[in-house]
Amino acid sequence: MHTLDQLLNGFDPTAPLNQAWMPPSGWYTDPEILALECRSLFSDSWHLVGHIGQLAKPGDAIGGYLLHLPWLVTRAEDGTLRAFHNTCRHKGAVLLDGCSHGADVVCPFHGWRYALDGTLKRTPQIGAIRNFKREEMSLPKMGVAQWGPLILVHPDPNAPPPATLHPKLDAALNQSGWDTLMHVRRLHSHIECNWKVFVDNYLDGGYHIEHMHPSLAAQIDMSSYRTTAGARNVVQTTSTAQVQDETLGYDLSDRMGDGAIYAWLYPNLMINRYGPGMDTHAVIPNGVDRCEVIFDFFFPPDTDPDFIATSIEQSKLTQQEDVDICRAVQQGLQSMAYDRGRYSPRWEIGELMFHRLLHEDLSAAR
Repeated sequence: MHTLDQLLNGFDPTAPLNQAWMPPSGWYTDPEILALECRSLFSDSWHLVGHIGQLAKPGDAIGGYLLHLPWLVTRAEDGTLRAFHNTCRHKGAVLLDGCSHGADVVCPFHGWRYALDGTLKRTPQIGAIRNFKREEMSLPKMGVAQWGPLILVHPDPNAPPPATLHPKLDAALNQSGWDTLMHVRRLHSHIECNWKVFVDNYLDGGYHIEHMHPSLAAQIDMSSYRTTAGARNVVQTTSTAQVQDETLGYDLSDRMGDGAIYAWLYPNLMINRYGPGMDTHAVIPNGVDRCEVIFDFFFPPDTDPDFIATSIEQSKLTQQEDVDICRAVQQGLQSMAYDRGRYSPRWEIGELMFHRLLHEDLSAAR
């Protein structure tokens, strides 16, 4: 067993790509690393929690929880989006898990009632309690942002919005008209791998596509594949294949348009924009060797349902191929014969950046 310090010191963030070694396998198998991640980077990040269709009208609210972070987002009567920590100030019960529409949010335990602006309105049968100041018992605020059709929250109510953190990506997505897209489907995938295995797989996209995803490789021009690392994101772009593969069963120009943008935002969000559609991946740790990936699909409101179904089935095929390899990688990382690998200088630029950001946050938290 390695100590936490040994695991962190086993990666050199200063090494150039063509000389660097990947992090030790213990980063993916040691519970202490996961605990440190939950306390540090997941507590200081924007998290995708929903889409604008769930909060279309005043009175709409959505709630849930991510790791140790229960969250609640409301559309107040004045139309403002607000976000709060989703725990009752009485005994800490989660207030809302799912969607609701109404004037208040009511705790399912004892009926404490909160307005959509987070203020405590009613405390049933509180009786002769003394030194109780209702104004001090409002729900603590979180940061909230509408970004295109997405709703994101941040534990810090003063965090800079995602559009500010990722200006070039924001401009590209805005130019693509992503704010006009409508949510059509959500899928969940539970994978027997560390959450970082899934992110690593996404970030070496150009390296494994031709070998692992033959149907996807037939849709894109691999010679045009480019990876650009930003401050806290990685954007992979590619053009559509010039030669139509007749076995695909659909026209590439319909599904892929001129090409695709595959964007990863540190630490666990992916946005894939292609042709008329878009899908997002949010990767949630459920244990050191388990994670959940939440897939959301978006299309223009007037898109043909058959086209949507075909496009989602193609995405599901690619996803299953990724699930299978991520499970295999996790098994291999536990081998006594494996510790660290080397990066492909041509393809794994984004992966090295991800590991450098992880090392910085984990070392600071340590």
